[in-house]
Amino acid sequence: MQPLAARLLVIGLIAAWASPAAAEGVGFVNMERIFAQSPQGAAVQQRLADEFAEEQRAFATREQEIRQLQARLERDKPLMSKAQLEKQENEIKAQIEQFEKDFAEVQQQVAKIQQEEGEKLLEPAQAAISAVAKEKGISAVFEINTFDPNRAGMMYFEEGSQVDLTDAVVDKLNKP
Repeated sequence: MQPLAARLLVIGLIAAWASPAAAEGVGFVNMERIFAQSPQGAAVQQRLADEFAEEQRAFATREQEIRQLQARLERDKPLMSKAQLEKQENEIKAQIEQFEKDFAEVQQQVAKIQQEEGEKLLEPAQAAISAVAKEKGISAVFEINTFDPNRAGMMYFEEGSQVDLTDAVVDKLNKP
């Protein structure tokens, strides 16, 4: 959570705690779930799966080849000279380093696309959040990625209260 968002959450929770009537005016959303469960978010995930499927298969093949080399080395280790062993270990190490470098590059590409597409979804998501908050009489909505009252820094959370607006926002985004 970003520092400003954390401060706003604490201010909102203190306000909710200080005034029982204000507690009904505070809600939260899980943006990760909104992005994942909205039609736009699902389309992005499908695009990424389609676009990077070939790379994913290639990485799986390379990983399997490296594992086979490692297993072969372990099996043949007692029969190898020190020079042969060192050479094999260095070759495997170089392959692992190249694999990790290539994998990191693809991960960066995926993260960039996710960020760009996430920014496109942000505006409709904010409009849906605003609409749901107005419908439910909520005056403050905070983003919480993983809602667990024991880990979210909340002092008090009333069981059964309707402060999680995530499902309503996803429903709003799913409507044409």
